[in-house]
Amino acid sequence: MTKKIFVFLFLSLTNIHLWSNEPLLDSAKENYATGNFKTAIQHYQSILNKGLISPDIYYNLGNCYFRNGQLGRSILYYEKGLKLDPSHENASFNLALAKTKRLDKFDEVPQFSFDIVLIGLDKYISHNHISILGSILIIVAASGFIYAKKIKIKKFINLARITASAGLLITFIAWKQQSAINNYKSGIVVAKSSNIFSEPNPNSTLLFEIHEGVKLEIISESNGWINIKTPDNQVGWIDENTIENI
Repeated sequence: MTKKIFVFLFLSLTNIHLWSNEPLLDSAKENYATGNFKTAIQHYQSILNKGLISPDIYYNLGNCYFRNGQLGRSILYYEKGLKLDPSHENASFNLALAKTKRLDKFDEVPQFSFDIVLIGLDKYISHNHISILGSILIIVAASGFIYAKKIKIKKFINLARITASAGLLITFIAWKQQSAINNYKSGIVVAKSSNIFSEPNPNSTLLFEIHEGVKLEIISESNGWINIKTPDNQVGWIDENTIENI
């Protein structure tokens, strides 16, 4: 467990994306500004295909799809941006705006679990920020412990131990938070409309129709079909070609 925590901490502190000098970035922005949304989309997608990602690229791509009349994909990329940076205010605002354009309305059923709480916490303070706080406390504790040992003051030694324990606990919470986020799978309906069936078979009972832009929880996958749960806890199967993972 301790090894996993420190691996997570290391990855959090070294997760830096060097995409700012990408030549296609300026071209994508220029095409968006002149209304060439399809070309801008192609350039942003090319950037992503190189493995160069950032919340701003997802946000800009969401804007391109929205202006190009592709509501489902615009919501998809706003969600992707917020998954990387839950505090991205522009993506959050535009996502809320895009959601008002959806045809389907659901009465969301609240869900309660430790993982749901951790995922919700990420909207206010990300696991990256929590892990940084934990690492700072660990570093301060280590420095304080060395100093306290040198001057041989037991009170300072105990304080350093408490600080180290707090740092490890906070880092553990950040690791659990990231694990909860990664394990929770969801997707956005990108097709104009899609049928939800009772089984992974188009000949099974048709339960209902769903339209682009709806966010669905992904339960499992089977032979080109995805078992999903709607915001109001209805369960069924959807063709994998009509939904994209966040």
